Amino acid sequence: MTSRLICVLLPLLALSCADGTAPVAVDAQWNLTCPADTEVGCGALAPETCLGSVGQRTIEGEYREISCMGDPIIAICESVERADGTTFIGLEANVGNDFAFELSAIVNRNDTSVGPTSCDVTIIEDQLPYDIGTCGQDPPSMEQPCQLTNVSTVGGEVSFSLQCVSLLSSTSSLGFDVGAVGGGPTTIRFQNCTGSF
Repeated sequence: MTSRLICVLLPLLALSCADGTAPVAVDAQWNLTCPADTEVGCGALAPETCLGSVGQRTIEGEYREISCMGDPIIAICESVERADGTTFIGLEANVGNDFAFELSAIVNRNDTSVGPTSCDVTIIEDQLPYDIGTCGQDPPSMEQPCQLTNVSTVGGEVSFSLQCVSLLSSTSSLGFDVGAVGGGPTTIRFQNCTGSF
């Protein structure tokens, strides 16, 4: 998968990742359900897989570790300072081309009071992207379907809670709600991140 799960995580993320040699590790669990409280049609769930059933997906392990599907886990957590004064942060967890969690954002490091200039969430389910999903600190809405809360960055580890309402696919206009099993936000964790703000 060539896209990077880019997570430019809001100004409250004073991300300072470790530059060690340990591989990036991920604990990403999410649950997909049909959109509630909207007229958005429901995306198609993959049949039961070793990553979870009935919409539950878990990618847990280190970069290049072979997953239960026989493909290596791709786990990326990095920040890159750019010449234009912004910082690009990428978080990615995927297995093959079938399943992935991605979050991307760009933060202006010279003015953290204005929030990220972009923040997007993508979920890959059975090779289809659900990628029309901006993110921020506000509660989920049609304009900003994904909410990030409880953001923490300590010693090269990044964790945050995520909840999306009607995260749409650019290929089908169908969507999913994204959260934890039983409702509410899910928590995503990455370790051994590289780069800094």
